Amino acid sequence: MSVLSKKRRWLAERPYILAIAITVLLVLWMFSGSMQAKDVASKHQKNTQQKRNAPIAKVQVKTMQAQTIHDSVALYGRTEPNRVTTLRAEISGKIIAVMAKRGAFVNKGDIVAKLDINDLNAQLTYIKALLSQREIEYKGAKALNRKGYQGQAKLAQAFAALESAKADLKRIKLAVEHTVVKAPFSGILNDRYVEVGDYVKSGDNIALIADLNPLVIRAYVTENQINQLFVNQNADIHLLNQTNIQGKVRYIASVADQATNTFKIEVSIKNSDSKLTAGLSSEVDIALQQVDAIKLSPALLALDEQGNIGVKSVVNKKVIFTPINIVKTEPDGIWLTGLGTSANIIVLGQGFVRAGDKVDAVEALQSTAKKVEKMTQVKKATQVKKATQVKKAIIGQGE
Repeated sequence: MSVLSKKRRWLAERPYILAIAITVLLVLWMFSGSMQAKDVASKHQKNTQQKRNAPIAKVQVKTMQAQTIHDSVALYGRTEPNRVTTLRAEISGKIIAVMAKRGAFVNKGDIVAKLDINDLNAQLTYIKALLSQREIEYKGAKALNRKGYQGQAKLAQAFAALESAKADLKRIKLAVEHTVVKAPFSGILNDRYVEVGDYVKSGDNIALIADLNPLVIRAYVTENQINQLFVNQNADIHLLNQTNIQGKVRYIASVADQATNTFKIEVSIKNSDSKLTAGLSSEVDIALQQVDAIKLSPALLALDEQGNIGVKSVVNKKVIFTPINIVKTEPDGIWLTGLGTSANIIVLGQGFVRAGDKVDAVEALQSTAKKVEKMTQVKKATQVKKATQVKKAIIGQGE
């Protein structure tokens, strides 16, 4: 019998030895688990103690007070003429005179150009004579019809001939009037398409007139803004040439644009001296209701873990993240709502702290004052030192 078989037989006869071995292994395994749990608890306690003993971050804060401002709608557009028209020839003929220059101001009714009248005067004389004849013929037919010597058909024929002569007279008079092209309203003659000697047909362009008083800025507002606007509402306008002027809302569309789902509005600008031109890029700021807002530098804005924009402030020595709404922007800062009437805004060190952290807040103004005081003291000390050196030098020369 082999040695291995003997050992197996010996263990089979003594099963309690195997039970004891398994029990010892279980005890050792359980003991190792409790040791690991103690190690984890010890490490957690150590980390907690380290956090408690860690130095509190120091931040610089500034107390900001809210101011009452107008919420506003900022729009962008271009100045456009109040109205534009293209004068066209209403009859065919040769241009015999041009009365207005390009770029000149014309009043309503001013003559822009004249066409050759040709034989219209002769036609007018003939039609007048024919009309007199038709009137006599109609009176005679009417008298004969009354006495029963002429039928109703002859009377109707004479009346039709009379009315035809009247229509021809009116047509010739209109043709004579159309030889003179006049401005339909006051404005700038922006362009002229004819010169003396040109031959034009009916419908050909003569000139383009633009009415620049008032100027109009056309812009588009969203469906959330449209309910806050009304006709005759004041608007502040900043033109690209650095000109700031006032205007009024004169038109608000009642139907949205299907492509953009926005509403067209028009803002009018007085331009009686015609100094302002059409085509200038414009920023339109329309004031809405009053709100309490705090003005901050954009550099003080932060994002939370969800990507919300806000500001970090200090309340009871703890960092608070407050979501905000931007009311309007200016070259030197932005106006925000959501911070209440007053807030201790972190102006230095906000990137090193998170919401909920305890901090040591230092007022920014006090810090600045201390720096100025220190610089003043250093300056005075330098002046005293120089004065002492000069005094010693003078004494040395005297000796």
